[in-house]
Amino acid sequence: MRHLFTPLVALCLSVAFVTVASADLVSGRCQNEIENEIASLAILKERIKDVSILNIYDGNGVGGGRIDHIEGWVSFNDCKGNLVISVNNACLLEQVYTTYECRVPGVKSY
Repeated sequence: MRHLFTPLVALCLSVAFVTVASADLVSGRCQNEIENEIASLAILKERIKDVSILNIYDGNGVGGGRIDHIEGWVSFNDCKGNLVISVNNACLLEQVYTTYECRVPGVKSY
């Protein structure tokens, strides 16, 4: 009887682990601050294709070093390029800019 429960317990634990790990990927570090900045720019939701939050490492040390800052990259449905929102480790805004063809009123473009 004990052998019947072992696979069931293992399955339950693995499902719980995957669920927690997936949740961590969805809610990135500084996500609220980045989403608040996007909202403050009054970009139409229909225009936004995707938002990715990336940890940018300093490159020093074993395994890539420590997180230097966090960037939110917004891709759009109507242009090639991105809106980049950069925040420091304390989630304080550092800079906001667009790339390539994409433009957002009041935001620098490179």
